[in-house]
Amino acid sequence: MGSSRRVKLRDATFLAATVVCNALSAQTRPQPNIVLITIDTLRPDHLGCYGYKQIRTPNIDRLASEGIRFTTVVSAAPLTLPAHSSIMTGAYPAFHGVHDNVGYRLSPSVETLAQILNARGYATGGAVGAYILDRAFGLSSGFDFYFDHFDDVTDQNETVNMAQLKRPGSQVIDQAIAWVKRTPKRPFFLWAHLYDPHDPYNPPAPFQQQYSSHPYDGEVAYVDQQIGRLAGFLNEAGLYQNTLIVLTADHGESLGEHRELRHGYFVYDTTLLVPLIIKPPAARNPSTVDRQARSIDIAPTILKIAGIPRGKMMQGTDLSAANSALDAYSETFYPAQFGWSTLRSLRVNNLKYIEAPRPELYDLAKDPGESNNQAAQRPAMAAELRAKLVYVELSAKAPDSQRSASKPLTPEEIDKLARLGYVANSSAATTRAAKDLPDPKDEIDTFYSISRAGIEAASGKCDQAIPDLLEIIRKSPNLEAARSMLGRCYFIQERFQDAMKAFLELEKTNPQNEDAAFYLAACKFNLDDLNGAEEGFRRTLSLNPNRAYAHKYLGFIDQARGDSATAIAEFTKVVELSPRDLEAHGKLGFLLASASRMKDALPHFQKVVELSPSDGSAHYNLGLAYEKLADQPKAARELAEACRLDRQFCGK
Repeated sequence: MGSSRRVKLRDATFLAATVVCNALSAQTRPQPNIVLITIDTLRPDHLGCYGYKQIRTPNIDRLASEGIRFTTVVSAAPLTLPAHSSIMTGAYPAFHGVHDNVGYRLSPSVETLAQILNARGYATGGAVGAYILDRAFGLSSGFDFYFDHFDDVTDQNETVNMAQLKRPGSQVIDQAIAWVKRTPKRPFFLWAHLYDPHDPYNPPAPFQQQYSSHPYDGEVAYVDQQIGRLAGFLNEAGLYQNTLIVLTADHGESLGEHRELRHGYFVYDTTLLVPLIIKPPAARNPSTVDRQARSIDIAPTILKIAGIPRGKMMQGTDLSAANSALDAYSETFYPAQFGWSTLRSLRVNNLKYIEAPRPELYDLAKDPGESNNQAAQRPAMAAELRAKLVYVELSAKAPDSQRSASKPLTPEEIDKLARLGYVANSSAATTRAAKDLPDPKDEIDTFYSISRAGIEAASGKCDQAIPDLLEIIRKSPNLEAARSMLGRCYFIQERFQDAMKAFLELEKTNPQNEDAAFYLAACKFNLDDLNGAEEGFRRTLSLNPNRAYAHKYLGFIDQARGDSATAIAEFTKVVELSPRDLEAHGKLGFLLASASRMKDALPHFQKVVELSPSDGSAHYNLGLAYEKLADQPKAARELAEACRLDRQFCGK
């Protein structure tokens, strides 16, 4: 390395520390506002300020020109939920326990950036662009305002509209600006999550036309426009100068490298490297930091600039205090959904080790594309880095993190995640060592086949999915995800005998598979075998006591047998586990009303109206409930609304 290069690195380190110190030195300066922007699936090498010439990103480039740009930042995971959990907690997945988009929820007991800032008097608001960050998955903890509102589907035979699961960046920024406008005059923390660069790439006009041959870039350019809207608002409101703005991504995107399309499956740099730009709350000369940093360092650095002590649970480092490259651990548990090995990596300076059944070692200085695996040629170095990786993972682990973060999936959650491209198989956990499992590198063709079938099935196209799934099972008979998906397709088509055969085969493969137990019971219910169904649902609950749909079906069975008291207990359990279950609230309302418990029934009728405000029958039932409780003004209002929505309720 030449002397001019060494000067540049020292200057970058000095400038980064100087910006942080200056941000804290003026005691008269008010507490800064904080804006965290996370852009889903954004590669840093597709931004103008990172040297990409085929795109215009003037607003992101402007932030870089007013602050610090980090050139090498490594995400903890190439998946949205675990990556954001690490950004918000400043901790690795081994600590916060969230290892995948599927089957996890960040525990409220794990301290987040929002919780810390809220406790320090900050107003806290979040607006997210996709269902993967819905409050059901835990990241809303600590926020006064959290805009998600992704419509729930409670009928497991319904398909899910993709528009329900994500929203364009314009809507996210609209909500963010509206929240800041109505926030009391005190420091605020705003998190805006923009999902647009996530596949499928379909940018709006004029970006679709401008980037017709590179639609991913069109999505990035569109997001840049929305960031300009937010920055423009802050400037017009007189807030920009005293606002710390941090822009990053949860993970990158593979555009065909290593035969990977999209992200989540491998842990190569295409999906792990993310941008990081910090615009401090005071104008500074721009600087560039070349030393390696990590996504877990973002939250501690924000707190340092704001003059707030780091969180007690944070494992990341304040970047102003880091004078050398930080070792970066990353992981993906996504292949485990299919019974294949998880992947873990450690990036140390210019060396990167990937723990897999066939380990990988890359010299990134000579081989930035990670195409020349040197693990066999340099076994001593591979062993040294593997030992270091194991140490990092074990030292980062928190007691009982896995259990506290576990989140059983409902059928509609499985469908929603599949519609977003993530095949979900929550029963795929295995105790076998990684070396005994298939290497994801060998299974990528199967992965794409089952991913395609999963999207087809979740879109209601089971006629297309079933032949694909049968072919996958022919080639890979022990692939639980394929058998589960096949059975669910038959179930959706009301081919209950075929569904039972599929789930019996799945149960042979894994007797503890709760999907098999649940759907076998559901098939028996639909075939009028109530005794067999009850036995099956109770077995399902022995495998997973929090499977809400098992409680719901038991409620149906109890109601059919005339056992209202037991049915009420089961439906009450459903709404405890799934508070937005429209059908369960409706059943509870009627059962409680029929038992002359109208006061207890009222909240459930109210919830049905809240969840289905355009349903005339919901307003009519609520109006009748108010009448029974002698609240005539509210009764009249609800009955009038029922009449307006549906003429059949007029004059009743």
